[in-house]
Amino acid sequence: MRVNEVVEITKGKLLTTPSIAEFSRIICDVERVQKGDLFIAKDIAQTPQAIAMGAYGIICAHMPDIDDEELAWIMVEDLQDCLTRLIRYKLLAKNIATISLNPIEEAIAQEIIIDERTKFFHNDLYAFIELLNNEQISFVFTHNEHILEISFEVIQAHKPKERPFLVISHTLFDSTIFYQSTHYRINLPKLFLNDLGAVVNLCENKAIEYSLNHFKHIPFFKPNFLNAFGKVIDYGQAAKVAIAEEDIEQFKKYMAYIANNATWGKLLFLVPDIYLELFNQIAQTFAYKTQEELYTYIHHNNFNFALILGIDDNTLVHTLNTNHKQILEPNLFSDIMEERYARKTEL
Repeated sequence: MRVNEVVEITKGKLLTTPSIAEFSRIICDVERVQKGDLFIAKDIAQTPQAIAMGAYGIICAHMPDIDDEELAWIMVEDLQDCLTRLIRYKLLAKNIATISLNPIEEAIAQEIIIDERTKFFHNDLYAFIELLNNEQISFVFTHNEHILEISFEVIQAHKPKERPFLVISHTLFDSTIFYQSTHYRINLPKLFLNDLGAVVNLCENKAIEYSLNHFKHIPFFKPNFLNAFGKVIDYGQAAKVAIAEEDIEQFKKYMAYIANNATWGKLLFLVPDIYLELFNQIAQTFAYKTQEELYTYIHHNNFNFALILGIDDNTLVHTLNTNHKQILEPNLFSDIMEERYARKTEL
């Protein structure tokens, strides 16, 4: 950007008569400054370091001690407003589209989109202005409210009346679909196929490159298969499954989905103590107060599907695999027991 453009866009005041005419990038993190950059000084004390690293210009909100008249020193009334103006200018000048998806759609999009022009971003505005230095970007996926507010247009995915693919078959946790003359078996439950359809339609409409072959899994309704000793094992290798979910609304959807699609299974619903009365009205539910108590429920109860509210998947897996109360290390006896359990499951 040219110096006079920055001054005009930010409504700033140029305090010097610099010898340079333009900047190569806009940077807010002083450690990332390179020769030719414009540095936005959140902390005026960082300006000497920025200059030493090659900054051609400084934007600040307070009158600085100018020790180099050759640089462009620009003073603005408010850094946040300055940042907003620069971001809006870049979005408009580069014709960058902002896309907002629900959490399920976004997780699917991150799995299948392979277009180098797209970025998924959830940091603050200072990091966002640096991201926009990338000349390749055409699409930014975000749920950052500040970015969505200052964007000129926010694109959303819309669930189609008819899915763009044919569902061949499905189990509780995966689906086989037929799309563009190809069969795909993906680890995505029927519960989320409409979200997949919305993302595929979005990519087609906006010419965003994607590949269903890249889909592995998303961190929603993620099944953790448990062996006879309560430890997480490979996908599909046991008849006991534990699923974690932090969001109460998603948890309700999961309850209904399992109840409707796994009528043959024995269900175990576990919730934090404060939610027990609420969920007991829907189905038999047990309350836990600590991770140790949760582990005890899962380890000692007989079930096919345990659905746990209030923790994320990483915490659940850690609790199951490393709980200090009872970890059974593999030995000859446990190997025999696991083999018997596997045979019983196959039957």
